[in-house]
Amino acid sequence: MHLPARAEALLVGDLKSWLIIVSLLIGLGYSLLSLRWARLGTVSTWRLHLSMIVDGVVVYVSLGASVMWPHLHFAGILREHELVIVYLAIIGAGIRLSERGALFGAALHGAGLASLLIFDRKNTSLITYSPAEIVFAGAFFVVAAIVSHSIASRTRSLVLQGANAAVMAERARQRLGVYVSEAVASTAMNSEAPLALGGSNKRAAVLFSDLRGFTRYAERLSPEALVDELNAYLHEMVAEIRAEGGVVDKYIGDAIMAVFGIPSEHPDDAARAIRAASRMGVALRRHNVDRMSRGLPPLAHGIGVHYGPMVAGNIGTAERMQYTVIGDAVNLASRLESATKDAVVGVLISEDARQAAQGAGLDLPTLLPRGEIHLRGHEAPITVHTFEA
Repeated sequence: MHLPARAEALLVGDLKSWLIIVSLLIGLGYSLLSLRWARLGTVSTWRLHLSMIVDGVVVYVSLGASVMWPHLHFAGILREHELVIVYLAIIGAGIRLSERGALFGAALHGAGLASLLIFDRKNTSLITYSPAEIVFAGAFFVVAAIVSHSIASRTRSLVLQGANAAVMAERARQRLGVYVSEAVASTAMNSEAPLALGGSNKRAAVLFSDLRGFTRYAERLSPEALVDELNAYLHEMVAEIRAEGGVVDKYIGDAIMAVFGIPSEHPDDAARAIRAASRMGVALRRHNVDRMSRGLPPLAHGIGVHYGPMVAGNIGTAERMQYTVIGDAVNLASRLESATKDAVVGVLISEDARQAAQGAGLDLPTLLPRGEIHLRGHEAPITVHTFEA
């Protein structure tokens, strides 16, 4: 606004116009620099204070120029409409969300305003306002300072409350994820709909694993040793399940039930489950090497993998519910794991899981056909596969 109005005066070297334009350019340049600092997250306390000093330069150079070179109808600086900029600058100090910054801004502009009034005494013959107007100006200054400090204090408090709420929500999500898996926890916490009982039809892969002979072995262990050994084993196995995108649905003693495709489906869920079973075998061998180095007997487990339709959802009561999967496909995976004992193999994979995995067009561990087996509670025989020895 000033540039076109003062263009001719600038060309003839009018000092008042040059002071005003240069101060405004300094303010504009520092504003752009402040935006860059804000985007980079490098706004420091001294930079906030410097921004208030730049505000003071812009305000008091402009107002000082009006006092130094008064216009034709000048009646004292307190009568100038531009004086409202001082009060806005004081309030603007509070927008920095720093209580100390608000106090610094009030002190800075208090000194600037007092200097203006002292400097304005050179125009005594032009001043027409009364002492009461000086009192009103002081009252406006005090009100602006209070508003500035209140803005800084209240807004900072609200920001901190919001930040604390976000931290608490993230902490709750992480801790909830320890119990139900992060994927299920995130889905539950991000949903705007209230939690309710019920489920929906899904197609997913289920993996069951169970330690062989661990119950009898555990009878000879102290509770502390039992928990330590079981947790060490589960840590190794769950890491391989999660590496393939699986979700641990539950632990049943020393058994693990993992699901691939819940709550989010993928075209290669069956392949992920099969690869996870292979990785768990490798991890078990590595874990046994560590156990034997500590004088502990090796562990053995059985794994069953199946792919098919199931129901996924909240099961239980309104007071206590669990997100899980149920259905014949889940039961079949569990019985495949049990059948590894009679088949004397570590892993049994259903034909449905093999076909679904190969349909995804991905490389799989080499599978060996084991023919058909009969499973308890399942009338038709099941074609199964296992890994190379």
